[in-house]
Amino acid sequence: MNVRSKLKFALPSEEVTSYYFNLSPKMFDKFMELRNWIYELSESNETIGEIEECLKWGEPSFLTPKTKSGSTIRIAKVDDSEFVLYFNCKTTIAKEISIEFPELKCDGKRALYFATKTKLPKSKLIVCLKKALLYHKRNTEISRATD
Repeated sequence: MNVRSKLKFALPSEEVTSYYFNLSPKMFDKFMELRNWIYELSESNETIGEIEECLKWGEPSFLTPKTKSGSTIRIAKVDDSEFVLYFNCKTTIAKEISIEFPELKCDGKRALYFATKTKLPKSKLIVCLKKALLYHKRNTEISRATD
C-alpha cells in the first residue's frame, strides 16, 4: 500500500512530516492509525474541536487549543519494537486507563505502551483518546447531566 494513502489528514508542517517519514514502515503504520483516530474523534465531536499537531519534546503531540477541551496526547517511539502514548502526568488519565483496561500495558502515571507487531485495540484506544481529548470538559459534562 502506498504510504500516502495512510495519510487521511494533511500533515501540518515540514518538521512533523519529517518525523513521521523517518519512522520504520511498521512504526509509521501504527502512528498513522492513532493519528487518524485522533482526527476522526475531533471531526465527530464539536466539544473536542480542531486539533493542533506539532512536535513537543521532538515527538508528535496533539492539542485542542481552540476549545481547550483536552489534555495533550504525545506519541513516541521507545525502540524499533515499541512505542508509547503519553498523557500529561498531572492528570488522572493514565490511572483511569490502568483501572478500566488492566490488560493494557499502562504505567498508571502517564504512559501506555504498545508493541509494533501487535494489532492496536481500537475500541479501547478510542476510549483512552476520548479521555484525553475531553479531559478538561468532564466536570462540565457531568454537571450538565445532573442539572
